[in-house]
Amino acid sequence: MTNEIKIEKFFPHSIEKVWKAISTAEALSEWLMPTDFKLEKDYEFTFKTSPQFGFDGIVKCKLLDFEIPTKLSYTWQGGPMKKPTKIIFELKSLQDGTLLYFTHSGFEGLINQYIIRFILERGWKDLLFKKIKNYLEK
Repeated sequence: MTNEIKIEKFFPHSIEKVWKAISTAEALSEWLMPTDFKLEKDYEFTFKTSPQFGFDGIVKCKLLDFEIPTKLSYTWQGGPMKKPTKIIFELKSLQDGTLLYFTHSGFEGLINQYIIRFILERGWKDLLFKKIKNYLEK
């Protein structure tokens, strides 16, 4: 089993529209979780959701890097994670839409590598295959 989540998804929308969906607090708050995200290098922000067993509902993040409109990366740490993991969104413009490459990496330790990664992989698939799709189609 790998210690990363990789998802590839095509959207029949312009790269600018998909970029806006992954890089603005308004959009992220609608399809992902409420956030105080800002597109500023080294900016520390949070995502907030309902607490669950072993998770206070807060994901702490730090913007690592971005290249408008093709790449966005930030740390992701919540629940039992002792160390931050890393999120990378990469976008590729195609003639008929945009290809999104998503990677969530850096899961360390037995619990994070297997249980947390499994839970997050299911969540990311739902978010990227349904929720962001619905947001983009509005």
